[in-house]
Amino acid sequence: MSKRADAARRFRSRDSRWRTKFGRWVADVGPSVIVDALRPDPDLRVTVGCVYGWVRGTAPRPERARALVELSRGRLTLEDVYRHAAHMREVHEDTEEP
Repeated sequence: MSKRADAARRFRSRDSRWRTKFGRWVADVGPSVIVDALRPDPDLRVTVGCVYGWVRGTAPRPERARALVELSRGRLTLEDVYRHAAHMREVHEDTEEP
C-alpha cells in the first residue's frame, strides 16, 4: 500500500469517530461541558481524558453511560453510546497492519 493511501485510511478512521451519533453529540456539546455537568457526582469521576477516551472507542462504564444518556436529554440512547465503541473497535481492526 502506498504511503498516500495509508495516510488517507488513517484519516478516515480518525474522522469516523465524529460521524456516529455519540461522536456528533460530544462534538456539539464539548468535552468540558460534559465534564462540568457530571462533576457533581463523585461516583462518576469524569475527566476530559475520559471523554476523549470514549470518543476513541473505550466504552464507558454503565453508570457513566446512563449519565451521558440523561445529560443528552433524548439525543442519545445507551445503544448509541455502546454502538460508537463497537464502531471504533471495527475501524481500529480495519486499519491495523497485518
